Amino acid sequence: MNFKNGINFIEKYFKNAIRISVLIFIVTLFNFQNTNAQSKFSASAPNSIPENQNFNLSFNLQNGSGSNLRLPTMNDFTLVGGPSTSSSTTIMNGNVSQAETYTYVLRPKKQGTFKIGKASIDAGGTTLYSNEVSITVNAPSAQKQKQQNQNDPFNDPFFTDPFGSGQQQESQTSIDDLKKQIKDDVFVKVVLSKNSVYQGEMLTATYKLYFRQNLSGFNLSKSPSMEGFWSKEVELDPKRKQTMETINGKQYYELDVLKYNLYPQRSGTLTISPAEVSTVAQVVTQSRGGFFGFGQQHNVPLSLKTNAVTVNVKALPEIDKPKDYAGAVGQFNFATSLSNKEAKTDDAVTYTIKISGEGNLNLIEAPTVSLPQGFEMYDPKLKENLINNENGISGSKQYDYLIVPRLPGDFKISSESFSYFDPSQGKYFTITSPEFPLKITGEPSKNSNGNSSSINNQQDVSILGEDIRYIKTSVPDFNKNENSFFGSIGFIALYFIPFFAFIGLIAFRKRNKKLAADIVGSKRRKALKLAKKRLIVAEKHLAYHDKKNFYDEVSRALWGYIGNKLNIDMAELSKDNAEEKLLVKNVKAETILKLQQLINTCELSLYSLSSDDSEMKNNYTTALNLIADLEDEIK
Repeated sequence: MNFKNGINFIEKYFKNAIRISVLIFIVTLFNFQNTNAQSKFSASAPNSIPENQNFNLSFNLQNGSGSNLRLPTMNDFTLVGGPSTSSSTTIMNGNVSQAETYTYVLRPKKQGTFKIGKASIDAGGTTLYSNEVSITVNAPSAQKQKQQNQNDPFNDPFFTDPFGSGQQQESQTSIDDLKKQIKDDVFVKVVLSKNSVYQGEMLTATYKLYFRQNLSGFNLSKSPSMEGFWSKEVELDPKRKQTMETINGKQYYELDVLKYNLYPQRSGTLTISPAEVSTVAQVVTQSRGGFFGFGQQHNVPLSLKTNAVTVNVKALPEIDKPKDYAGAVGQFNFATSLSNKEAKTDDAVTYTIKISGEGNLNLIEAPTVSLPQGFEMYDPKLKENLINNENGISGSKQYDYLIVPRLPGDFKISSESFSYFDPSQGKYFTITSPEFPLKITGEPSKNSNGNSSSINNQQDVSILGEDIRYIKTSVPDFNKNENSFFGSIGFIALYFIPFFAFIGLIAFRKRNKKLAADIVGSKRRKALKLAKKRLIVAEKHLAYHDKKNFYDEVSRALWGYIGNKLNIDMAELSKDNAEEKLLVKNVKAETILKLQQLINTCELSLYSLSSDDSEMKNNYTTALNLIADLEDEIK
């Protein structure tokens, strides 16, 4: 093979390789598009219905296995039953397709045209959204009224009285009688793990459904009000099974429907208001008109209300309370570390503080770190590893502080302390970290400022005194001329610059000490910055439609801003306390009311089963404007 043939061979080889690569790319892209197009999630319902008729709202997932179905708000309709689920598999020409259907039975509350928003479901590692559904509710149907005289009053499609002997009034009376008959067979109540706790100590509120009848689904129709508590919902096992429990000599099936970890934020008697749960009981009665006296099933809608419960919250003891105590309640560990023991000026060093254990970790703020003069410190980077389960919140919060040395010398990063209250032992504990030596080499930084260029110790003063040395003991004889620098104004100014610089450095050092001692002022200056950071995180959760974490961050932004701005410890922060301090600061009553309403919205939204993106956007905008108003009004 000569040179020319070799070139032709290589050219043909590369052309074929390019063709094959393009073909593989097209096939891969085609398969990718087909894969993405396989899963489809849609909603369907009748376009129009009479006001007195139930209807089915169905959500259909094609070619996917779904989980965590989230319903839209349906305030214009009453949930009568559901969900009932069904699945199917179809094989046609070698292609396999699957479908899952979730069906809910709804009943309109009034006439008009109403829109049911988008539902969402998790399938194949992504979140799918359904279409919106528009339904027109017309006047009650006369035919339906007549049918109700003959059939089950709640439109049971599987029952028809062949003799048509029933009357509407008699049928309605029968349903009312059934409700009275089964009133003790189905109920819901809230059970507290503890009725008396310390402020900040966790307790669990479990909502339990007890029943002796078959039920067709359940839905939280009214969320409880947990004013005075910081709460976190516990995710229940979707595969949990009902248990048997004996109450007053009767055996009931029991199922946990909701569970919250609660952390009381103020002392006194706190009340958890009732919640309401809607369900449908399937009651079978003996038919008087049916063939052979077969049983007749009635779908009886029930609105169940929990009992209101109170919690006695004890104030934290003042005896032996550490000065640095900031509201931590539980059992914790505290550790610090330094990334390097030696560094050069302007080289970053990481100082890490890690708090771990069990307790109100969500409410623990970043500790204040004291550094020697000559260092610049940036806001810490937070790394959270928290687990929320029926035992409470556990895990760790790690704060990484980036510090930059600006002056050379031998320094010590002083020890830090962390105090917490252990409710199981009823006393305070303080953990102190060790000191860390840190050697900084190199020349003083050109980036040093008033916060970092102050004289650090006596050694610095002696070094500064040696900066200017006499070269000769006798005064030399200079030839004076008009251009001579010696004896000029510039020469004299340079001569006195070190003296004035030394005075300025001392003044800066005093100023920094004063600022470090002004803890209240420091918290106030950081209040707006921390609130903005949390709202930025909330905006990210909003973009991902993560309602719970969104409202959690907005709530933390509001409470953190108020606590820092008004210098209120988290352990003592409450709506009443905040309102009192805001009034003292001459904040407008209208602004205070907006703040209370937004906090209540955040608390209630954590328990709502539906998510409305437009409402979340409005609340996010309200939070931004509210903090801006407070920043202007708090003086």
